[in-house]
Amino acid sequence: MLSNQEETSRVLPLGWIFAILVHNILEVDVHTYAGIVFCDVDGTILPHGERTISSEFFALVEEARQADFLFCISSGRFHEALIPLFSPVSSQVVFSASNGCRVVYQGTELFPNHGITRPLAEQITSSLHAWGAAALISTTEAIYLPTFSRNQLKAKSYLAKGYTRFFDTFNEVIGDVLQITAVCDGNVPTVLEQSRKAWDSSFHVVTTGNQMFDICPTSKGTSLKAISEHFSVPLAYTYAFGDDENDIPMLEAAGKGYIMGSAHQGVKDRDFEHCHDLVGTIRKIIEKQR
Repeated sequence: MLSNQEETSRVLPLGWIFAILVHNILEVDVHTYAGIVFCDVDGTILPHGERTISSEFFALVEEARQADFLFCISSGRFHEALIPLFSPVSSQVVFSASNGCRVVYQGTELFPNHGITRPLAEQITSSLHAWGAAALISTTEAIYLPTFSRNQLKAKSYLAKGYTRFFDTFNEVIGDVLQITAVCDGNVPTVLEQSRKAWDSSFHVVTTGNQMFDICPTSKGTSLKAISEHFSVPLAYTYAFGDDENDIPMLEAAGKGYIMGSAHQGVKDRDFEHCHDLVGTIRKIIEKQR
């Protein structure tokens, strides 16, 4: 049987392996944690329809810190959208944004970013538009949306001021492309099928909402393994909570994966424990390991 380190080396990109080794050698973070809790945001920490994190969750993060547990906020969201959302605890948690493409802790990127080359990103964008979807492009600088989608997406929370830009041509997209999200308008089954035929062999093409899916060069599962390795926490002491298809790699990689009670049926059918009380379940995990 492979050790955790051997297993991680087998599946992580070389750039991440090198970064982990450098951090370990330099002892950038020498604190030893009892465990790490990886939580999805939408549908998990934030029940569907909610836009603000509960004070109870923030209190839980502090309780976990006192018990030497680390929290990782693992989301498909853009990194700058996560930090203000979790402002009371932003210095205490790891942010794994854009499905693990960018991992930030206390203002520092832990690993090299994952990304999509610009020629391929432009091809994906053009194809999605031709198939009747809007390409939401997450880069290292901003979120970019096609101008034609402004009215369609005006009610979406990621149109917040400060990090959203609109583009007419791909040349207007600035920064390294991390991932592309297809935002559909009632036609997600058709666009999703076409996208999987085109890119499933090279990317993770996973649903992340009723009319949305991500095209991502990495996964939450790869991010979980790299973060656990960086903080020297065995996978057996990692716990993951999610509700959608993009969470499955994370739930599979963790020592224990939990599906939220409100999860989509296709995800519920997977062999994970069901969770109907996020805060209560995490408290029990922490108490059990004290």
